[in-house]
Amino acid sequence: MTVKNIALLLGDVRDVYSNAVSKGAMQAAMENDCNLLIVPGRYYQAREEMLLGEYEYQYQTLFSYFRDHNVDLIILAAGSVGYVSGSGERNSLDNFRTQIGDIPFLTISGDAKGVPNVRYDNYTGLMEGVRYLIEKQHCLNLAMVGGNRDNPDTIERVDAFRKALLENGLTPDESRIIYGEFTERSKDAVYEFLKQHPDTDGIVFANDRMAIGSYEAARRLGLTVGRDIAFLGFDNIEKDNYLDPPLASVDADAIGLGYSAVIEALKYVNTGEFPDRVIPSRFVLRNSVNLEGEQEIFRQALGYGLEDELDFETMAKDSFTYIYQPKNDEEGKTNLYESYRRFLLDLYAIVYATAPTQMQVDVLRFSYNQLFEEDVRGDIDLSRLTVVLEAFEKMMLNECPGYTKEETVKRMSSYFFKHLNALISLRESNTSYRLKKIQHEIYRISVDMVGFHNISDKTYASLLTNFDRVGIRHCFLFLFDNPVRNEFTDEYLPDKELYLKAVLKNGELSTPAKREQCVPLTDVFSFAFSQTDKTGHLLMLNLYIRNMLYGIVLCDIPYEIFAYYESLNYQISSAVRIIRLLEENEETKKKLNESLELLTKHNIQLDSISKSDELTGILNRRGFLSEAEVMLEEYRGNPENAPKYILVGYADADGLKGVNDTFGHEEGDALIIATADVLKNTFRKRGIVGRMGGDEFAALAPVDDDEERIRIEEEMKKRVEDYNASSGKPYKFSVSFGTFMFPYTEELKILGMLESADKKMYQIKQTHRAGRRRGDLPT
Repeated sequence: MTVKNIALLLGDVRDVYSNAVSKGAMQAAMENDCNLLIVPGRYYQAREEMLLGEYEYQYQTLFSYFRDHNVDLIILAAGSVGYVSGSGERNSLDNFRTQIGDIPFLTISGDAKGVPNVRYDNYTGLMEGVRYLIEKQHCLNLAMVGGNRDNPDTIERVDAFRKALLENGLTPDESRIIYGEFTERSKDAVYEFLKQHPDTDGIVFANDRMAIGSYEAARRLGLTVGRDIAFLGFDNIEKDNYLDPPLASVDADAIGLGYSAVIEALKYVNTGEFPDRVIPSRFVLRNSVNLEGEQEIFRQALGYGLEDELDFETMAKDSFTYIYQPKNDEEGKTNLYESYRRFLLDLYAIVYATAPTQMQVDVLRFSYNQLFEEDVRGDIDLSRLTVVLEAFEKMMLNECPGYTKEETVKRMSSYFFKHLNALISLRESNTSYRLKKIQHEIYRISVDMVGFHNISDKTYASLLTNFDRVGIRHCFLFLFDNPVRNEFTDEYLPDKELYLKAVLKNGELSTPAKREQCVPLTDVFSFAFSQTDKTGHLLMLNLYIRNMLYGIVLCDIPYEIFAYYESLNYQISSAVRIIRLLEENEETKKKLNESLELLTKHNIQLDSISKSDELTGILNRRGFLSEAEVMLEEYRGNPENAPKYILVGYADADGLKGVNDTFGHEEGDALIIATADVLKNTFRKRGIVGRMGGDEFAALAPVDDDEERIRIEEEMKKRVEDYNASSGKPYKFSVSFGTFMFPYTEELKILGMLESADKKMYQIKQTHRAGRRRGDLPT
């Protein structure tokens, strides 16, 4: 038979109700070999005023992933998510039903037409509790505190309250029915109500959390719960037992609700039939409504009192079941029952035996201690044992004649309750230690998350390192190709494809190859469950930072640490964001380096252009001075390679004005180009040349003696003669060229050397002009 994948969509699993529903659903899934995906989406289309944090709306995006039959069945805990959608109609989820298409769908605490449903009996237990308040405690001025007005449980529980009043001869007063939140914060509304209605003698709450918060409201007004005013809750959560006084409640088994939902869902998938299932509720008497002592609570719990004539064995078995709630044939409970039975016999001996008192005390202490030694797994419900012990104490005090036995009873009671208080403190200490240890391990995991070095796909796997410290054996990290910006007003649609970046499978980490990372949304859940070694549960977390969504995580967070799922969620989200930023940074650096290379290349070209003379192609004045300074700087930094002299030449083309006037500016440009070519070819391997402006040119070269200077000047003359011989120009090309040799020192300045060379060139030019006037230098 194919294993079914069931999605349980509900509120915050840290909440008492959602947590219990999850626990029951997990148990049913385990017993029936199906996979359970727990989706703590909190709301469906939440109203903004309902959000506890600015970006809490991101949780509801989880409900958008279910489409195209990617799970076999959906269970929606409508009582915790369906009615903060802004609709006054119960279970108004038409859009959701359209979204999921033909995926089989049922609700917990819903009543949408045509949708199978599992729900509490909101009437029986609550009406029984109200009847007890009226008949037994004579409460005539009762009030009711409901949750949100449009919540279906509020509607039914308020209706049950009204009916109970009417059945007991009281007229409902609508001014005594107030509405708040299903949280401890309702205490403020209760405080204001009690100030205005001081005659109120009892309050019925739509859930226990509202009642727990209201204990403080009563204390602020100087009222003692259980004496001045009665409190009745709904849900019967574990914390009720440890309040002062313990809170009476309606036992509406949320664990059974989740369990039944999975069982009925599997039947529904197989048969297509699903009659609505109603989980019964019952009134649980505790001291917050009881003014008659533990005897009455004992009677209500077992159906009879210790003062009644009853068979000892019957009473022992019934009270044992009440305290330990054992399952049939549960291993280890036989010996525990025998220890409990011996303890009860020793209690009776205090009343009826005639043995010396101290002997009885010693025997009773021994059997009491043996009882707790036998309870090696800590199955005992200490609050229920307290009810039994206090009932026996009252019975013993009534039955024991004489001062001595009365003192013995009181002494033994003191011993018992001190021991119980020590056990409670030890349990709380152990629980606190365990939770602190878990939190410490999560902090250690978060430290490991940020120790990134080289960023790659394998970096994502490092996020899941050491998850086994907190019992996580399977984890699947799916990310979007790119982060998605999601505002509160947006209609969120997940990507059709997600990318599997990291896998923790049975404690082993791996990084999928690039070609294996893309997983269609239709296959995400079936893929994850196929990787686990057996059927079980996965918790679905959404990864987000503020208005940016990054992906989802599916992991088998143990039930014991559900309270820390949000902390782990935030840490993974932060780490993913850091990796994304580092990846973007690497990409930015790569693009920046490419840009810098391109810019450098263009700058070199631009620098070359800015230093070149456009007409002749040789260096311009700026370029010449810059290159000359580079040459001198090289010699300064490396003096052993410096020359003996630096030769500076200054030149200009003779008769440029005449050529321009006679033959035009194009021919004048040709004369300037010819001058540049002669200089360039003469100094090509010797040094540098540049056009300083107009028809003026400069040259710079290292030389070792005057003979080299002479050779340069002679080569210059020869190139001028060769040009005249081959050019065919109607004029004679002539260049005035002056040189000056400077002994090399580190103090040499290029401008100073040019000035000296320019003066010598001017003298030569004057000579050339005189020669032309005499006819020595034809034009």
